[in-house]
Amino acid sequence: MASTILMCDPCSRHNKSSNGIKYCTDCEDSLCTECTSMHCAVQRISLHHLVDVSVIAGNAFNIKKNCIEHEDISYEFYCSDHNCLVCQICIDNNHRNCGKIQTIDIPAKGCRSSLMLEDVTKDIASLLKSTKELVEESQKNKTRVGQIKAKVLKEIAKFRHDINDHIDQLERKLSSEVDIIDKKICKKVGNALCEANERQNFVENVWQQVDFYTKHGSESQLFILLNTLKSDISRQAQGLQNLIPILESNNISFEPSDMIAVIKSLGSVKEISTPSAVTSKHYGQVQAPIEDNRQKMSTQFGFEKKVNIPSGRITGMAITNDNRLILCNDITDENNISAWTETGQHLQSLTIPGRRVFAIAILPGTDEAIITLPGDGLIQFININSFTEGKEIQLSVVSPHGIAVIRDNLIVGSKDGKVSFIDRTSGKCQKTLKVCKGVLTALVPDVGDQEDERLYCCEHNGGNAVICLKLDGTRIFSCVLKEPVALALDSKGYAYVTEYNCHNLHRLSSNGEVEDILLKEADGLHCPLAVVFNKTYSKMYISNFGSNSNFIIFNCN
Repeated sequence: MASTILMCDPCSRHNKSSNGIKYCTDCEDSLCTECTSMHCAVQRISLHHLVDVSVIAGNAFNIKKNCIEHEDISYEFYCSDHNCLVCQICIDNNHRNCGKIQTIDIPAKGCRSSLMLEDVTKDIASLLKSTKELVEESQKNKTRVGQIKAKVLKEIAKFRHDINDHIDQLERKLSSEVDIIDKKICKKVGNALCEANERQNFVENVWQQVDFYTKHGSESQLFILLNTLKSDISRQAQGLQNLIPILESNNISFEPSDMIAVIKSLGSVKEISTPSAVTSKHYGQVQAPIEDNRQKMSTQFGFEKKVNIPSGRITGMAITNDNRLILCNDITDENNISAWTETGQHLQSLTIPGRRVFAIAILPGTDEAIITLPGDGLIQFININSFTEGKEIQLSVVSPHGIAVIRDNLIVGSKDGKVSFIDRTSGKCQKTLKVCKGVLTALVPDVGDQEDERLYCCEHNGGNAVICLKLDGTRIFSCVLKEPVALALDSKGYAYVTEYNCHNLHRLSSNGEVEDILLKEADGLHCPLAVVFNKTYSKMYISNFGSNSNFIIFNCN
């Protein structure tokens, strides 16, 4: 509370008692008048951030300064390769080969005006809005249930007066059913309200901490806070996304019988539920405010490394938010999904036994991805952190190949040139578009501007075209190439397309014009298949098939 008196912490440690007038956000100490003067006089701490104790107002603002893995060691460095805070032990154990490790104060510069702060603020604001709506909806529902109960009981009583006295027992039974449903709903609504309040309180606390350190803390503190909040924000966003679809608006209705003469029951009561209107938007993982390369178009690709694949071929590639490379191998029977660092070191593998894994797409804001299994007519979720299998969705499409994710829809390309929109929760097909005659081996969405959302499709065989569509099926352009297999988009909307037997990488403009052949067989391409950029567009990955299957890492300049 604002009236709470804070005692001077340095004095308290010397068994003295004096009131604090200032608070040092760096030391996390309250200071009396004398200690404030000494604090400002010591050169090493003279630049610390001091605020009036009234600003604290009884709230507990703190940052998780110590490493999660090594609890007694504080964070001192930032790894740009993995977008994470690290301590000295982390560097020694896991980051020896990382190319860019800096002390925290370097990437923290400009944090107050960074995209990272903007994204975290948007996420918290969205979570706060959703939790408030959740509380309001639950409160209204709780009130409505009580009102409807009274109304239904009156209807039952009125109907009861229209029939003979011998049905008193049936009336009591029916009223008892109403009470049972009412208790069930009240318990359900009470639990929902309790959870909503807890989520709101948590998000408000996070908001207060970000607001406080934005206004009063150092940039390093703010930077540490923002990074340590990433997992909390993602967890809250995922929790909301899981909770909202099952949030219901509860109701009770009474249906009277039409034939009093032969009545065996007064009717029935049942619970009526309608989906909640509460929505939640998560802006995804946030990263440090290091140099932003997303708006630069690559004009040169320098060979960095070739990574050999023991067997099979890589037909699908995806990049996670922390720049891990996830690969799909559609020939091998073992380790047909694998994870690699952005510099080509193998991390882990997963075997989907007895199945051909062709393509993969990441579900934004989650730790899940979706893969296509053409031979089984399935798509399947996998956890890209624990590398475990998730639920399967049986499709009615012919041999699913390419896969993309747009909000709540899974977009699947088939062997017969159709694109199907699948609801990711129910697994039901929302609509199907006939795009071409060939195999749709790759689908890539461009959803930066919701009013101009596009879907790029690679047609292998058939017409051998790159096709760009609006989501309603309107064709924007098509460009015929020689056996296009896969494509990737840069931040400017340029498409980079692999040509299988020509051993080329083409670049197309946003209106479908062929601009350049950027890479050829002389650059290391041989029957190229999948292609993808990392999150900062500083690296491109292309898989090759042949006597020596591999993927090549190119530096983008």
